Formats: sequence, C-alpha cells, structure tokens
Amino acid sequence: TAFNFGPSTTKAERLQYGESLMTHAMVLTGVHVDGDQVVRWRIENSWGKDYGNSGYLTMTDKWFDEYVYQIVLEKDDLPDKVLAVLDQDAVVLPPWDPMGALAK
Repeated sequence: TAFNFGPSTTKAERLQYGESLMTHAMVLTGVHVDGDQVVRWRIENSWGKDYGNSGYLTMTDKWFDEYVYQIVLEKDDLPDKVLAVLDQDAVVLPPWDPMGALAK
C-alpha cells in the first residue's frame, strides 16, 4: 500500500483462478473495535515466538477481508441470521475446489 499497489483481482477471482487458497491456519486472539467499526485483529501465528511480536501479528480489518476465508466459532457467538444458514442443505464442493486446501 505504500506504493499504491495492490491485488488487481478480487478475492473471488483469486480463488477461482487458483491465485489464492487456504494454506495456513492462525488463531485470532483479539480485535480492536472503535465504536461499531473493526480496526484491526491480533493474530497468534503458528510459526513460533521468533516471528512477529513474540509470535503475534496485528492485521488491519482490510487485510482480514481480503485474505481470511474461513473462521471457526462457537455457535453461541453467532447471530441468528448466520445460525439459520445451518438449516440449509449443504453444498458439496468438487475435490479440486480451493476451499478444501486445508482439509487435505
């Protein structure tokens, strides 16, 4: 962003063309909210304490929107409109779909 350079494709396009896929898991350990606006996320990386700030990184909410594909939460933490999705029929993805990259 310092040189006004960023991805030229959307998140959906990067997935569709194999430019991006889920290859790494991290733990979200905190969030900074200013009013009703999420500002940044605190992430514990699995690469160990020598990486980042004693193993922790801070990512902007814009980064989160662009590069996070999946999160795991307790059902109690979900709003009702999201819980309602669980009542729908599952969509079975083909084996080559990039959303299964971490499931191997």
